[in-house]
Amino acid sequence: MIGETATAWLEEKKRKYLYGLDRQTTMVMLGSALLLILYRTYSRRRFFHTHFADNFGDHALWELYPYYYWFLSTAVTLLLIPALVAIFGTNQKIRDYGFRLSNGKLGWGLAAAVWALMVPCVILALQLFPAFQSKYPLCKLAGSRWQLFVPYEIAYGVYMFAWEFFFRGFMLFGLERKFGNNSILIQTIPFAVMHYNKPLPEAIGSIFAGVFLGVFALETRSFIYGAAIHWFVAMTMDVLAVVWK
Repeated sequence: MIGETATAWLEEKKRKYLYGLDRQTTMVMLGSALLLILYRTYSRRRFFHTHFADNFGDHALWELYPYYYWFLSTAVTLLLIPALVAIFGTNQKIRDYGFRLSNGKLGWGLAAAVWALMVPCVILALQLFPAFQSKYPLCKLAGSRWQLFVPYEIAYGVYMFAWEFFFRGFMLFGLERKFGNNSILIQTIPFAVMHYNKPLPEAIGSIFAGVFLGVFALETRSFIYGAAIHWFVAMTMDVLAVVWK
């Protein structure tokens, strides 16, 4: 009698909480939570300093290495692993997650226009908020000479590409089938939270950026144009911050 009651209770809870869940949505949402934990734990400069810094402490360019570790390991936690989850864990192909250059005229045209509009905003931010000049570039040694600055910015671009794929590729397109346009808002929440340690204007602006980049990705069916915007604006901030110091 007790066994039958327990079985009936479990069946009722299964119907209540598991009914309607689909494989792709479950894989993307739980996978996103796990991957962000992995990113915050392993793809950070803090992890490099704790486990690897002793091997590079005497090198003249030691200050650069934690940043290269951060940028390139992010490509593993927020790009490679979610791409594998998308390919083998869901019913969609990788191109269905925005990994394509479709609607190129709209994509590149709007990317260029947004970057042009953001340049004066970056200049204004640097003038009005000293925190930006002290914050960027993140690695001060990289801004000391162009031979270091160029490869640093390329690695920074890899980091931006990984971020855009995770939020505007893996999460956005992975959840679109279940939640429609609400997937824009869903991916914006963790994206904005991940900006908590940025200067306040940038942290608040990330909410609007997350929504805009989500709409942009859905319109073009690609996250790559958004990655270009993210990278161009970040590089502009770094270049101007270095020039004005």
